[in-house]
Amino acid sequence: MNSVKLLSVLCLASTTSIASGQATQSEAMTIAQALDRCMTTQAVRLTRTDATDDAIFLSASEACRDLETGLAAALRAERPHDEAEAIIVAMNEQAQPNFQTMLDRIRSDRAARAAQ
Repeated sequence: MNSVKLLSVLCLASTTSIASGQATQSEAMTIAQALDRCMTTQAVRLTRTDATDDAIFLSASEACRDLETGLAAALRAERPHDEAEAIIVAMNEQAQPNFQTMLDRIRSDRAARAAQ
C-alpha cells in the first residue's frame, strides 16, 4: 500500500476537522499509519523469501487485515457515508498496485546497497 497516496486521501478528508479547530489526528489517520507500517514490515520481511509478489501481497494483507478492517470502520464513523465509501473503494483499488510499487522500491534499494 502506498502510504503517500493513502495518507493524502485521508489528509484531504481530514481538512474539515482541522479547519473546525480540532488539532488532534483522526483515528482513521492513526490506523492508516499503522496499516502502512504493517504492510511495509511484511513487504520487507517477505521480499527476502522466494515467494511470488502475489503471495507476498496476500500474506501481508492477511497479516494486516485487522488494521484494514479497523480503518474502514473508522472512516465510516468519521466521514459522511458516501465520502467514506469512496475512500474505501479507492484504497482497495490502489492497494495491490501500490504494494507492487513498494516491493519494487524495496528490491531496488536492496540492490543499490548491495552494489556499494
